[in-house]
Amino acid sequence: MQDSRLTRRPGGPNGVLLPIGFVATSGLALILLNVLGLSGPSGWLRVGGGALMCLLAGWMASALWSRSYWHRSMARQVATWRRITDAIFGWVEDLPVSTEALNQLKISLEEAVSAESV
Repeated sequence: MQDSRLTRRPGGPNGVLLPIGFVATSGLALILLNVLGLSGPSGWLRVGGGALMCLLAGWMASALWSRSYWHRSMARQVATWRRITDAIFGWVEDLPVSTEALNQLKISLEEAVSAESV
């Protein structure tokens, strides 16, 4: 039986909420700009320009929200992995392991960390 977390669609809430927010924001912007009563080609050009500005503002707001969401997610993930590695190394320290094996583990970890930081 598969874990439901592994079978989810990629994108999560962003795959659904961002397009809905985009359509809702664009629709409301067009309605509000149309209510202004602008008529003729120059009026619709103003409506289009206003809609473009609303679209850009919505896009920037969603990008900022997405960035903060992923920042929080990554911070939570890093904290979780740090707790996991602390538990594993605490467990390994209690085991009777040879000094040579511990030195090899240390070298492997240093290589992995230096490869990640490059």
